[in-house]
Amino acid sequence: MPSDVRLRYLFESAQLGTMRAASEKLDVATSSVSRQISELEQELGLALIEKGRRRIRLTEAGEAACQYYREKLSQEEAFLSRIKEMKSIRTGKISLAVGEAFVTQSFSDLLDDFMQRYPGMEVQVQVGNTTRVVERVREDEAHMGLIFDIPREPKVRARLVIPQPLKVIVNRSHALSQRQRVNLRDIASESIGLADEGYRIRQLIHAAEQEDGAFLEASLQTNSLTLLMDFVKSGRGISILPELVVHEELLSGALYALDTDNSILNSTKTSLITRVGRQLPIGAYRLLLSLEGFLKAAEEAVET
Repeated sequence: MPSDVRLRYLFESAQLGTMRAASEKLDVATSSVSRQISELEQELGLALIEKGRRRIRLTEAGEAACQYYREKLSQEEAFLSRIKEMKSIRTGKISLAVGEAFVTQSFSDLLDDFMQRYPGMEVQVQVGNTTRVVERVREDEAHMGLIFDIPREPKVRARLVIPQPLKVIVNRSHALSQRQRVNLRDIASESIGLADEGYRIRQLIHAAEQEDGAFLEASLQTNSLTLLMDFVKSGRGISILPELVVHEELLSGALYALDTDNSILNSTKTSLITRVGRQLPIGAYRLLLSLEGFLKAAEEAVET
């Protein structure tokens, strides 16, 4: 293959118009530039520069040689950029803020896989309600956040929004498990566990009650979604939750998720959020991509 030195001398001469100009830029003698180009022509067996001109004009072979050199430089630049990128994600910190609904076994598996691929990265996960997660992202306390809502903050944008309807969650042995769809009035007399008032989920349920003219009296009210899931699994009652909270139990068949005919419960979303204008470091960006894949895969798995 032609040497990089000879190709560069030809390239610089063509770019600058003369061998003298190229020699000044390269800080070598003009005779050295001329000799290297001559040796390149001998090596390739073709003339690269048209003879008898004051300014350099490339032959077709010369154009091809310079194009090859440009592409080689471009590939080298891309390679070095990739190496730099790989080095930059060997260490560092990533801060992620999430609602409790996302703290599931699948989510833990995602983080474990990410940390195995990038063992030098430190991942900090902060759990809070929707308002607090949005605040952390807005104030750069977190690189990104996962919320059960659409962000209502001008400085925060949704990178990915996925439908996440609230559904009635029942044990597979419950009488309602034979139903595919229910109305809130149908479950008003049931023993029901609900998230407390600090959760966006509960606020949405209140709005849904008003729409359907129903009142749901909680047998269990708690700030722990895990406790609600255990309440349903034990058969003591039912709950209203997004499927992602009970994702594994739905896949195993231990729990069933029933649709409702309530427009508010059916229109809820999951959002992956970042601050508007924030440039994420490469490690955080890689985790962002992993989270996007995780959310899409979870949606497809439940649908299937």
